[in-house]
Amino acid sequence: MPINGQRTSSTPRSNPQSKGGKTKHGPSFSFGPNINVNSTKTTTTGGGQGGGGAGRSQFMLPDPSFASAADLRNYCNTLRAFGVHASIEVMVAAEILQAALSQANGLKDDNFIQHKMRARKVARKLKKSGEALADAAALAAATYASFQREYADIMSARTPNRPAQSRPFQY
Repeated sequence: MPINGQRTSSTPRSNPQSKGGKTKHGPSFSFGPNINVNSTKTTTTGGGQGGGGAGRSQFMLPDPSFASAADLRNYCNTLRAFGVHASIEVMVAAEILQAALSQANGLKDDNFIQHKMRARKVARKLKKSGEALADAAALAAATYASFQREYADIMSARTPNRPAQSRPFQY
């Protein structure tokens, strides 16, 4: 009986190409890192987004209307989640770029090491942007923590002598 679309067998089958398995040429080992890449694409049909750049992406941040502590917390959490997700995707893209460039045809008078170094140099810029996105995610979390720390006294007790704002902040 198939389980999750996979065939099952009463006798286990061994794969001679697996790590540490024996092939006809002797034992085989794999020292490279295992990288799994998942790609999902969503498409929309029709004109549901309107014109003039009014459409919003699935990862777009909410509008920065900071009328309450909940709005600030929501914005910081959304920014953090976006930064973490985007950082991971950019770092994986940098690894893929480096692998693709290192396997591409190089110059005629280019040796193997120079070819790999050029691929690493190009991919390093993309890795730095991934690190910057991770930093942005961490700073978004730090923003809300700083807000809680700096405004803790105001959030717990309100002073009646303060003048009203045009759009008061709701703690």
